[in-house]
Amino acid sequence: MAAPAERTLTFLRGSGFRLDLVGIWDLMADATGCWPAQKGFLIFRETQITAVLERHATMRRGIEGTYAIAGNRLLLTGLSIDTAPEQGALSAGEFTLEGDVLTITWLSTLSTDTAPRQVDTFHRRVQSSEGVLLPPVAIYTSDAPNAPAD
Repeated sequence: MAAPAERTLTFLRGSGFRLDLVGIWDLMADATGCWPAQKGFLIFRETQITAVLERHATMRRGIEGTYAIAGNRLLLTGLSIDTAPEQGALSAGEFTLEGDVLTITWLSTLSTDTAPRQVDTFHRRVQSSEGVLLPPVAIYTSDAPNAPAD
């Protein structure tokens, strides 16, 4: 039996993650950008990610799936839920982590290079997501079909 201070981690072949990302992260308002009232959260578990991002009342996105880390790149390796695939498939983001602040520059798969990359800044709420109640935000439904499960 593991001591109370020990953590049990499961590594999947070919996956990578950083223990310092595991936990719940709250999206910070973008006071200098287009969406000053945006809200949302990210939950990182070993190789699982759940995210809900709301830019404004009609621009919402929820994802759930698996991820891997390669250097400073967050790679979404499989989404089982994507409530807004029409906004362009999410596949990767470049991130920086400074203390309790995580900044992700999302890399879009849309073919137009004229659209600016979305940069989101998150503040750590808690280190471990075990036993913590989720914020009062649901993954939004969409008319678009979910991404097929891998």
